Amino acid sequence: MKNFTRSETKKERVKMDKKKGIFYTIVSATAFGLTPLLCASANKLGATPETLVFLRNLFVIPVLFIVCKAQKIDLKMGGTDLKHAFIVGVFGMTATALLLYNAYLYLPVGTVTTLHFLYPVFVALIGLVVFKEKISKVKGFVLLIATCGIFFFLESMEGSNALLGIVLSVLSGGTYAFYMSGIEIFKLNKINSYKLLYLAIFSAIVMLGYSLVTGKLSLSQMAPMAYVYAFIIGIGTSFLAVYTLQLGIKYLGASTAAIFCMFEPVTAVVGELIVFGTPLTPMKIMGCIVILGSVTLLTVLDKKAEAKEAKVALEAQAEAGKA
Repeated sequence: MKNFTRSETKKERVKMDKKKGIFYTIVSATAFGLTPLLCASANKLGATPETLVFLRNLFVIPVLFIVCKAQKIDLKMGGTDLKHAFIVGVFGMTATALLLYNAYLYLPVGTVTTLHFLYPVFVALIGLVVFKEKISKVKGFVLLIATCGIFFFLESMEGSNALLGIVLSVLSGGTYAFYMSGIEIFKLNKINSYKLLYLAIFSAIVMLGYSLVTGKLSLSQMAPMAYVYAFIIGIGTSFLAVYTLQLGIKYLGASTAAIFCMFEPVTAVVGELIVFGTPLTPMKIMGCIVILGSVTLLTVLDKKAEAKEAKVALEAQAEAGKA
């Protein structure tokens, strides 16, 4: 049996953590990628998008509550944090799901998911406006190319419904960017992630009220299997996908994990091809390559920028220590 030195043991541990991170992130991306297929199937069985968003949050609340109690997590939150959780939960998480689930009614789910992945463009714009972050010429060019990828999906898009689907898909990227940025802006990333249970509670309450007022609550019109799909969406998306993504980020770091998140639209596109037999045209393939390739490059650029900032900070500390 080989005896490992301390250095070799550390390298083996780092290597194992990397494998774990890749595994967890791919599991998360796959779970997220299968959600559109389940939504489309539930829609055919009488579930409206509004009802699915409501049930998704309703079903995951008791699961998260049980997990919090089992891990003895204190669920108390201050008034300010609760207010911020409401804002992010409703205008970020709920709005994103509502826009996406409605977009599935007008476009193939693979197209919707790919267009939704333009959200890094909106994250960069929020960073520019809110955090006054500078955008390099290279990064600006990549963002422009990513945006141009939308036009590849305009092929054979006849009628206003298809255009509406594109608008809803792109807007979902904007609201998701608000969700991600809002977590940071309001410092909700400083609290235990399971306390984001409150986001699900607020979302369920708001969606119930919205669905009742608009008459889009279809609980009585849904087939039993639609409830099963809604339950799987709630547990698979709001719990499994989010939890495994957190583990992926823990072992890989946010930037590297974001690259492997590209499996989400790939899963949606391939799954749609297998389940619904939706054909992939050359233009759509090009659109996927342009958008996902640009987003991957954008992630790599961000990772390099973070590494450069960390190096500068370490050098500054070293200089301060010498003084």
